[in-house]
Amino acid sequence: AEIPENYYERYYENVVSELKSKDGNLTRVKFSEYSRLILALTAIGRDVTDVGGYNLLEKLADYNSIIKQGINGPIFALLALDCNNYEIPQLQGITIQTTRELLIDYILNKEITDANGIRGGFSLSDKAPDADITGMALQALAKYKNKPEVRAVIDRGLETLDRMQSEDGSFNAYGTENSESIVQAIVAKSALGIDCADNVAALMRYLNADGSMRHTILGEADLMATEQGLYAFASYERYIKNSNSLYDMTDVSAVNDSIKVTLNGRHLKFEQPPVNIEGRVLVPMRAIFEAIGAEITWDGKLRKVTGVRGQSTVELTIGKNKANINGKAVGLDVPAQIINNRTMVPVRFVSESLDAKVDWVQNSQTVVIVMKDAI
Repeated sequence: AEIPENYYERYYENVVSELKSKDGNLTRVKFSEYSRLILALTAIGRDVTDVGGYNLLEKLADYNSIIKQGINGPIFALLALDCNNYEIPQLQGITIQTTRELLIDYILNKEITDANGIRGGFSLSDKAPDADITGMALQALAKYKNKPEVRAVIDRGLETLDRMQSEDGSFNAYGTENSESIVQAIVAKSALGIDCADNVAALMRYLNADGSMRHTILGEADLMATEQGLYAFASYERYIKNSNSLYDMTDVSAVNDSIKVTLNGRHLKFEQPPVNIEGRVLVPMRAIFEAIGAEITWDGKLRKVTGVRGQSTVELTIGKNKANINGKAVGLDVPAQIINNRTMVPVRFVSESLDAKVDWVQNSQTVVIVMKDAI
């Protein structure tokens, strides 16, 4: 299946809207929400230091806020900060400034010694290790595996996973064999450069014919299980292709915040990028007319372009602040003009003159054109 057109842009716009509606504060306790958001936005190439005017990294600067929810906070904070080698903002007015060393030490100090005196693994309860939290902790520590004190904890964590793992590569958490526990083991081992084909094979048993995943073997399709299963398969694929690990996003290309144009939900590509002049977006003449489905003629002597679509005709002349729509003169804020040897025309004027609805999405710098006969 393909990701729908504009899916990531709509997601980003929704994030910005949510942040603004809450004055940039998503939670007072569960600061892993900010870390997860940083991971998501980094994955799609967005600037996490300016999300609707909010710097999400600042939310991870206060160490005491991160550890409020226990080990999950430092695990996700470390993953978020390391996913693109982000610097931790230095803020005034906080008691303890977050550092990577503090986050690592917190995780290391949460290593469990069970009732039999065996050290190794992690959990939310601090009593007995579980596969999920052990796997997640190993994912966060993987980047630091060359530090002796970290390596020792990682090795004991892997031994713990081996003890908990069933012969077929599956895991039982709180009395239930489930797919999500397998997921965390796959992501951890892949990040550490360990082949986990047996775990991947075990996870495949939870895969439905339509691509969804089940939480339990006999259960129904489950959204969380599907989401986690997908990124586990992606993690293992990156391992076997010798690519960056799942949470190493330094290979992600940043989104170009230049102006974009969509027509009926489809991105338009131009040899000469759109430009903004005095608040009006101009695009290459021939490309926009042809995309809309208009017939175009060019009079080089008069330097005039004419576009015809159905019963509508529009005429523009280079450098002139007046145009004609069906023979009637209308004023233009910005005239058609030559830029980099390309004839550029105002996209809103041209599109609306040829029976289209045009909107401007500020957050994503996108001109959205929808032909009225496509509505």
